Amino acid sequence: MLTEELLRIARSDTNGVPIDGRAAEVDALYEAGSRDPSVGRIYEGHLNGAQLVARCGSPMQREQLERDLSDGHLFGVWNTQDGNGVRIADAAGGFVLSGAKTWASGAGTITRALITAALPNGLLQMCLVPMDRVQVAIDRSAWEPMGMQASDSFSVSFDSVVLSAGDLIGNPGDYEAQPWFFGGALRFLAVHAGIMGRLEAETLAYLTERNRDSDTFQRVRAAQVRIAVQTSRQWLRTGMESWMRFDAEPSESNANQVLETVDMARVAIERAALDVIELVVRSVGARGLIEPLPFGHLIRDLQMYLRQPAPDAVVMRVGAAAFSSAAAACNASIASPTGVKG
Repeated sequence: MLTEELLRIARSDTNGVPIDGRAAEVDALYEAGSRDPSVGRIYEGHLNGAQLVARCGSPMQREQLERDLSDGHLFGVWNTQDGNGVRIADAAGGFVLSGAKTWASGAGTITRALITAALPNGLLQMCLVPMDRVQVAIDRSAWEPMGMQASDSFSVSFDSVVLSAGDLIGNPGDYEAQPWFFGGALRFLAVHAGIMGRLEAETLAYLTERNRDSDTFQRVRAAQVRIAVQTSRQWLRTGMESWMRFDAEPSESNANQVLETVDMARVAIERAALDVIELVVRSVGARGLIEPLPFGHLIRDLQMYLRQPAPDAVVMRVGAAAFSSAAAACNASIASPTGVKG
């Protein structure tokens, strides 16, 4: 379901900035989410993986990236793991992996998996694993989720996979570099917003077909859904604009602005999505939740996809940034001869 136009968006410069621009990236992710949540999840990983190689890879690796994208290879980023996480060690003529990744979205479809592997010193090294040329063990048995079933987020064992130096991307620690690590959440937020937009469109069409569009309560709910979706789109725009400022001037101040803005967007869009889910369920009723109507599938997928890691930590960062900004404003006011900022 990924068109050639969507796949082209994966091309970026050596700073990881999409060649077609940030707006095109956000729009493409929104569109992918509106088509299908699992497609959106896999597409987000494709963009993330290609951008990491473009930003952190060597000139030779970037050239290979271009060839891989032209040949239609699908990238993914697999970082999540349990106790048996992936490790990397020296081997004759290269490196050998051991351990497994969990929640590896697109397992069985991804042909270029960018994974993190722990070095003996504990630092994380990015590795680009050519899945079409190595032997891995994919465990599908544990993937019985409430939603996002079609994302094929299986467990993948990399035991005894041998890599060359050319398969290692960037330096140890590059994967968690900021603002790209936390600020990259804007990608999956765009997919979430796309799912919400699809729910809005499907709900309005469903109610209109049943002559419920003039019902007072349905109009109220439709208004609330529309406001929530547009709120999410505005947060995407704000996050995109903060990234564009950083792209033009990668200063510490602009990096911090990316982090704070995307954190706030993540909290706001999650709240908006939860509101949309409740409003849509109330609007379509039990009859609307019966398949093959799309509401049950979309709602389950969105509920599952919203459960991104460490949501409480995100809220804590936003709160800390608020107090930091207030303290800076207070200090500036005290430093002013009149006691008033400015």
